[in-house]
Amino acid sequence: MAELEDWTCSFNGLVMGEPDSAISIVAVDGLLTLPELRTSDLTMVQRHGLFAGDDYMNGRTVTLTLEIYGSTREEFTAALNAVQAAFLPVQAEKPLTFRFPGAAADQTAYVMVRPRRRSAPLDLNFANMVCNVVVELFATSPYIEADAVTTLPTLSSPWAGSAPKLRFTIDSSVPVRPVITISNPYNPSINNEITGEHFGVMRAHSYPLVIDAFNERVTANGTDVSGDIAPGSVWPEWSFGDQRLNLYSGSLTGPSTASISFRNRWV
Repeated sequence: MAELEDWTCSFNGLVMGEPDSAISIVAVDGLLTLPELRTSDLTMVQRHGLFAGDDYMNGRTVTLTLEIYGSTREEFTAALNAVQAAFLPVQAEKPLTFRFPGAAADQTAYVMVRPRRRSAPLDLNFANMVCNVVVELFATSPYIEADAVTTLPTLSSPWAGSAPKLRFTIDSSVPVRPVITISNPYNPSINNEITGEHFGVMRAHSYPLVIDAFNERVTANGTDVSGDIAPGSVWPEWSFGDQRLNLYSGSLTGPSTASISFRNRWV
């Protein structure tokens, strides 16, 4: 997706909030709001309190308030038509992409939504070529996704007496599960020095190993080798804050290297 300017958003080809645009953003509600929760707590019979169950998030409602203003009748009409065309009812969700400083760790992010309601009064302001349009969008997923994939510097296993570590910070409010590609793998193990957890794969492989922690799958040259996961391994999952990793390998021909990428998510 194209990079947006600060304080702008886009949906279905329409960019809103640009300087000198006839379509201004007045307010956005629902991006920083926690989605509605559904709970599975159970009532205790003839006792105070509840049996604690799991909580799950429902979808997310995002409400956009736009101001349409035209210095000429033609500009006003064109802007209003563009808003009506962009926010039609659709079957498939589309990305509402935004860049609001402070939100989503100052990154361009998006949420997949469908228009559900749209209101625009015909009043005295409308007669003066000003119209406030309120659009209600609904997302079946509660997650806000970063537009760009984060790629970390390459991590190497110790070689020639070195013991490199990879230090980085997770901005995501939702724990991330990365994709890790290990080249020259020989019984490699990714170790999290913060939590003490590790993820290892037994056996040497001629091809790079791809550890897809999100889908819990390990492949080599497209072949599933998840059966080679070392006992005691925990799928890599990193929470908000500072992280520190190291990579160990039994390779004798050179260091193993790990390329790591993930997509930040927020609720």
